[in-house]
Amino acid sequence: MLYNFAYRDYRARYAQTLLGYGWAIIQPIMAAAVLFFLFRNLLKVDTQGVAFLSFTFSGLLFWNYFAFVLSQSAASLISAQSMLQKIYFPRIILPLSKGLLGLVEMSITLVLFLFIAFADAQVEALGLLSFFPLLISVLAAAWGLGLWLSALSIRYRDLQQALPFLLQMLFFISPIAYSPALVQERLPESLQALYYLNPISGILELFRAALFNLEYHPQAWLSILIAFLLFISGWWYFHRVERKIADLI
Repeated sequence: MLYNFAYRDYRARYAQTLLGYGWAIIQPIMAAAVLFFLFRNLLKVDTQGVAFLSFTFSGLLFWNYFAFVLSQSAASLISAQSMLQKIYFPRIILPLSKGLLGLVEMSITLVLFLFIAFADAQVEALGLLSFFPLLISVLAAAWGLGLWLSALSIRYRDLQQALPFLLQMLFFISPIAYSPALVQERLPESLQALYYLNPISGILELFRAALFNLEYHPQAWLSILIAFLLFISGWWYFHRVERKIADLI
C-alpha cells in the first residue's frame, strides 16, 4: 500500500505537465540563482572556501527533500478525507508515502549536484558515503514533523495556513547558502545548542564536513538526535489519535 499510494501521487504530480521531470531540474537551478544573487553578490557571505554553487546545491539537495516531504505529509490526511471516511487502511501510510514520492525529484537533483560538485573538483569521494545515513536523518525529521502536523491539522486547520510560514522561517535559519559559522559567531556559546534544535542545521553541517573536508561544531550531532526524537514522538502521537481521524476529519 505504501508503494501504491506513492505511485498514485507520482502519476498525479506529473500528469498533463509540459516539462514533467524538467521541473526537478529547473526549481533547484532557479533557487540557486536567487541565492547566488542575494547571498553571494549582495551579502558576500562566507562559504568556507567552497565554490558557492557546490556549497548551495549541497544545502538545497537536503532542504528541498525535507520541505517537500514535510509539506506533503502534513496535508496528506486532509487531502484524502473523502477516502478516509469510506474505507479503512492504516492511516499512517498516507504521510509516510510522501517520503517515497520525494525521492524521485531528489534523485534528479542529486545527479545535478554531483555534476556541479565534481566540476569544481572539491568533493571528497569517500564523503559521499555520508549521504545515505544523513538522508535517513532528514527523512526522520520530515516524517516526524509531518506526522505531528497531519494529526494535529484534523483538529486545528490553521496549521495548514501556518506551515508555509514555518518552512520559510526554517529556510532562512538553516545554513543553506551561508556558513553556520556566521550564526555561531553572533550567538553566545551558551545559546549555540539552540541553533542545532533545527535538524537541518546540523545535518547540512555534517554533510559538508564529510563532502568538502570541513570542520564542524560538535553540537551538530544534536540535530541528528532531534530528527529521530521528532520521528518517534510523531509516530507515537499519530497512533494515539489514529482511531479518531475518520470521525474528526
